[in-house]
Amino acid sequence: MTRSVLSVQPSVPVAKAAAMLAKRGFTALPVTNDAGELIGIVTEADLIGNRFPVSEEAVEAAAAAGPAGTVGEVMTSPVVGVSHDTDVSVVAREMLTGQRRSLPIVDGSVLVGVVTRRDIVRALARTDEEIAVDVRSKLGVIGGLSRWSVQVGNGEVVLTDRYQEASDRAIAQALVESVPGVITVSVLTPGSTG
Repeated sequence: MTRSVLSVQPSVPVAKAAAMLAKRGFTALPVTNDAGELIGIVTEADLIGNRFPVSEEAVEAAAAAGPAGTVGEVMTSPVVGVSHDTDVSVVAREMLTGQRRSLPIVDGSVLVGVVTRRDIVRALARTDEEIAVDVRSKLGVIGGLSRWSVQVGNGEVVLTDRYQEASDRAIAQALVESVPGVITVSVLTPGSTG
């Protein structure tokens, strides 16, 4: 997920939004109001459709008034956004079924990030060794590395808690689930089986 999000407001000229997309190589820009709340999205398709209308109704409207001048006139709204704690499988499914290349991430209604297909592919491309290093780093803050045994296979993480103390296991699971490339997390204790 990209946290330093480039967004536009509805009053931004269409040409400026197109230049921003072209310069950055993005396919869409979230549209926010003055409070940073997500109110729409402007995509390459929105911008192209503004200049080259397809439907008969759009052709007639463009002939009468010309192409739209601001992002607010061409943006897609309402927009699909997902919560910052949405499972990656839900995000991926939404992208695939909705034929979206990116999705805005919101905390309530405030834009906090954008996740792209490329972000998901990067996570899928991580090796088990890379994932294990990140998992161990995260777990270092909870009981130290001597407490946890970490095994990773195909993105599936198995943690073994060497202590008989359950207090930190849910925290450990949540930390590990946040590591890019992790598919599932199981937390075991010595003597238990997966």
